[in-house]
Amino acid sequence: MTFATLTSACAALEFLHNAERRGSHAANRLVGGVMLLMIGWSGASVADDLFGIAMHQPLKLRECAQRQGSYLPDDRSVCFKWPSGPAKTSSSVPDEGTVIVNISINQRPGFMHGADVEVGLRHGVVTSVATKTHGAGQDNQDLAELVQLFGRTDPQRITDGLNPYQSLRANWQLPHGGSVYFNSTEYGRYNGMVKITEP
Repeated sequence: MTFATLTSACAALEFLHNAERRGSHAANRLVGGVMLLMIGWSGASVADDLFGIAMHQPLKLRECAQRQGSYLPDDRSVCFKWPSGPAKTSSSVPDEGTVIVNISINQRPGFMHGADVEVGLRHGVVTSVATKTHGAGQDNQDLAELVQLFGRTDPQRITDGLNPYQSLRANWQLPHGGSVYFNSTEYGRYNGMVKITEP
């Protein structure tokens, strides 16, 4: 939540309280606006710090520790990795492209499977984050956690006729044009995906 949005919401709530005390009809007119403001803040705020990664901000992380040309597993650190493995040319986050961010265990949401978040970068700032979920076997639990974070949606179960399992899919629209995409079997039966994209 931005400071400006917080200030606006607090000011509106204070006005509402004072108007109610005076019996003003303005109180009733303001209720809807305040609720929409706070609901909009909720979705945007979650998207901004879901993995401890701020959208529309530079990604200021060190490269993950490595040994003999491979990255070391790490449950305690937040660091970045090149998708193709350690690079000899640079150890800094690029302005454009994709990197993998290792998330410490205490910052991983319940729907997240594994430690990695794929982060998209454009013009030096974060524009998307994506991670794996637990697949078809836990799709209801994963969806329930996403609904708690982003609000209700209209999920669909898809059967493609080729696999013995169904795919659970859902989408959310965020304030300022952002979106959340969930597919419980994006990578097959045992691995789904959640992706948050901001324009």
